[in-house]
Amino acid sequence: MTTLKPLGLNSRNSELQPIQEKTVRNVKIDSKLAAAMVLGLLISAAGMSASAQEPTAKQPAAVQAAAFEPTAGQLNAYKAYTHAEYLKKTAKQAGGTNKLLHTRTLPTEGADPVVTPALDHLYTKAVIDLTNGPVYLEMPKVEGRYFSMEIHDQEHYATYYKVRPSGLFVFVNHTDTTKFPGDVTVIKDRGYYPHVFIRTQLFNEADLPTVHAIQDKIRLTGVVGTIAFKNAIAWVLATHEMYPQNAHVLDDQLGYNAETQAKMFKYIADYSLTMKNNAGMFEAIDDPAGSNDPVVRAAGILGHLGLPVAAAIYGGTFVDCDGKPLNGDKDFTITKNYKPEVSEFWSVTRYSGVTRNTIAGHNDIFNAYNTKPDANGNITITFSPNEPKNLPVGHYWMYVNAGEPYYFISRYYGPTVDADTLAKHNDYCRK
Repeated sequence: MTTLKPLGLNSRNSELQPIQEKTVRNVKIDSKLAAAMVLGLLISAAGMSASAQEPTAKQPAAVQAAAFEPTAGQLNAYKAYTHAEYLKKTAKQAGGTNKLLHTRTLPTEGADPVVTPALDHLYTKAVIDLTNGPVYLEMPKVEGRYFSMEIHDQEHYATYYKVRPSGLFVFVNHTDTTKFPGDVTVIKDRGYYPHVFIRTQLFNEADLPTVHAIQDKIRLTGVVGTIAFKNAIAWVLATHEMYPQNAHVLDDQLGYNAETQAKMFKYIADYSLTMKNNAGMFEAIDDPAGSNDPVVRAAGILGHLGLPVAAAIYGGTFVDCDGKPLNGDKDFTITKNYKPEVSEFWSVTRYSGVTRNTIAGHNDIFNAYNTKPDANGNITITFSPNEPKNLPVGHYWMYVNAGEPYYFISRYYGPTVDADTLAKHNDYCRK
């Protein structure tokens, strides 16, 4: 096995204590901070469990109440820590690094620890391990549906994205000088553990066998390994060469712990509710569309492994047009364009504000595949615990639990206009 040369650790204490992370499933949203359209927030685009990032409700009062303003180091540590813990957990679930982990069923009705799960596609994930050299990924040719591949590095930058990729890909560390044939797509990474995330569109339950067949054609070849560390930050510094823009930013974060993580989560959750879209959160560090603000980048962890804004725009609606939190005690109706400005597809998915998951026994999603527009080219959705009678063409009912909070996410894949224009043209509260 190749012996890794520490990438930026220098002489550090090898006996660092483990960082233990405590969790809670439900986090209340301060309605005063919420906007009618909060794009790209509280979305687990990658199917990340709540336990990977949320603080415990039993934190000392001083931790919860004290004013907190994070440093650039803490903001970057929040990303690195959360993503590293995710990589370790995912590799274990897959049976090791360099092994594919397929989602075979939709994470509906609370049967999966996913927060705000997308119901548009099934996932295929893998933690790539370059410690033994190049790793190969073979992608089948897929047509007639959305099929994409995205790569994130250990600093949570989306370094590669492609819709309907096919052929042979090879992952290498950026110091690797190996020459490959011209028909092989080479993906270089500054570390040894990039993450590959593949989305295969699912039209409905009857479509599952077709999607499974596509997943089964994906091939990953590399030496299977494991990820084991006591200190996430030390592990990142040892296995990933930090970008020059972030050089030494984690050097003083080796003591980053669960208490800091709890404060960071609260800070980022509050900040995220003030953002109007997901622009800048996930792009590669050298992408002009990406943000240089470490707070914006840290906010992307709430939509862990999300797509860059050029690939998808996520819209979260938590309050009604009067600024009041959505609740099943009051009906809420939206009208949207059946053909918004996207090259791929769109969807509207409703979630319980209690579980942050779907609602058992009821339809949770509307999209172009299960709706038809009215004469004006729109669809209208009424959120209510009671089904309206005699709905005309283009009008649909979305069940919500009476007396309980809920929210819904509008997802737009392949936007053909910028985020602000798309939001303006799909403003549910525009008079």
